Amino acid sequence: MSHVLLDKDGRSSGLDLHNQAGSRAATASTHMKGNMIVFEGVGKAYGNAVALHTTDFTVREGEFLSLLGPSGSGKSTILNIIAGAIAPTHGRILLNGKDVSTVPPRERGLGMVFQNYALLPHLNVFDNVAFPLRIRGLGKDEIAQRVRNALERVGLIGYEQRKPREMSGGQQQRVGIARCIVYSPSVILMDEPLGALDKKLREQLQGEIKKLHKDLGTTLVYVTHDQEEALNLSDRVCLMNGGRIAQIGTPDELYFEPVSEFVADFVGESNLIEGTVTADNMVTAADGLMLAVRSTEAHATGSRVKVLVRPEKIVALDGGAAPAHLENTCTGTVVQTSFVGGMTRVELQRRSGALLLVKTISARAAERQAAGHSMAVAWSAQDSVVLKV
Repeated sequence: MSHVLLDKDGRSSGLDLHNQAGSRAATASTHMKGNMIVFEGVGKAYGNAVALHTTDFTVREGEFLSLLGPSGSGKSTILNIIAGAIAPTHGRILLNGKDVSTVPPRERGLGMVFQNYALLPHLNVFDNVAFPLRIRGLGKDEIAQRVRNALERVGLIGYEQRKPREMSGGQQQRVGIARCIVYSPSVILMDEPLGALDKKLREQLQGEIKKLHKDLGTTLVYVTHDQEEALNLSDRVCLMNGGRIAQIGTPDELYFEPVSEFVADFVGESNLIEGTVTADNMVTAADGLMLAVRSTEAHATGSRVKVLVRPEKIVALDGGAAPAHLENTCTGTVVQTSFVGGMTRVELQRRSGALLLVKTISARAAERQAAGHSMAVAWSAQDSVVLKV
């Protein structure tokens, strides 16, 4: 069955979506069951400008994978190549084991949700959701049942007769999601679907999208520039930078096991302390601070490195001695304290002048460290990750 995609103006574009992944291989045996999307040496260039460098990339069946990265990093290029909206310069794409590199978009069987909702303004909610079923020629009773099921999944029963202009942004996006899932595509692509919504509504819809994915078991590829959104929603995150995959892995892996300074800095807040490897599992910072680290196995003695420490892993000592499991200690001067609800951010200036960011569970204002006060902190070697400069 062909699954029609609506363009950004809500018109039928003939574009379809379907998803499956694997890695580069020359034989069919490589494309084992469980991979829904496979990029084999796929790249895209516009003249001399490279939008996507040669890439091998897989998305597993039933997986929620987010494409994360700054503007121009290549995430939307990957999404559009999957959809068939743009053709790769080289390489091939497999969807569910089939080479679709030259297959028209309408024959790929995919569903898509846009940032700007792409609803037909002259149609009510029921007719917007029913539209892709009607152009497939389904019967009236089946359309009614499918539309009801889709609206029930997104919490819009009772809104069938409303026009898009009579609904909030969040409700309109729910209509867009219902229109996508109503024909049960095996792959759904979402292009920054929550980008136009306020923070509280985004967080609410994130939970709904996460639950919907779990209930449907559909392969879902999600483009976002919001790191928190990607970490919250995804089974795996593919972080893009400069048209290349910087790292792909679980949210935990990207946050706690970054493979580069870019990944460490982009995903969450971080402290990156420059230093030199002086012994096994030991780095000396520029100001002489000795840092016990998780491992220096991949770094020769004398090599320049950066040590990553996440701010929430640093503990304020409050005048007491550091526990034995917190091997690293440091004293500095509080430069600024920022109350951000459940967490308080403290900027601590070390002896060298470098800042150390510390995050602690918030206390009342009278109990928080004021600017100019001295503050001692500590953290574990296990929370100190060595990165190549």
